[in-house]
Amino acid sequence: MTAPGPRPCSLVERFWSKVNKTEGCWFWTASTSKSGYGQLGSGGRPHTMLKAHRVSWELANGPIRDGLWVLHQCDNPICVNPDHLFLGTNLDNIADMNRKKRNLFQRNNPSLKLSDGQVKEIRDRRSNGERLRSIAKDFGVTEGTVSRIASGLRRSATNC
Repeated sequence: MTAPGPRPCSLVERFWSKVNKTEGCWFWTASTSKSGYGQLGSGGRPHTMLKAHRVSWELANGPIRDGLWVLHQCDNPICVNPDHLFLGTNLDNIADMNRKKRNLFQRNNPSLKLSDGQVKEIRDRRSNGERLRSIAKDFGVTEGTVSRIASGLRRSATNC
């Protein structure tokens, strides 16, 4: 007979071992999803991944009703401070994102790779006849991105 191994940690213990609390945001220090949100395994079968900010909300406030999202006031996807979280619908999330000008095509989106000055330079170079491939290579983006920027489909001229 083998000796029993260490007792597996509970979800709560595993969760808190992966949080770095600061005066403001509480940073998730473990795995993140492709979209940058903290995640951890459920620890059950079947194995599922849980969003860390949702786990934090539920630990602090209880279950989340169907159809509601846990949104970030701080706009920091790895923050799990329940004081920075609030419940809302998908439409609330979209309205919050637009109000803060953080949608894909607006300048406050932290995932934007190019500055307003670089967007202007791309447009200038393209209008002077420079090839898409050359511009894309210089800025580390795809030819399609350069084409969409030059044509105004991305980063509208009013943002530059």
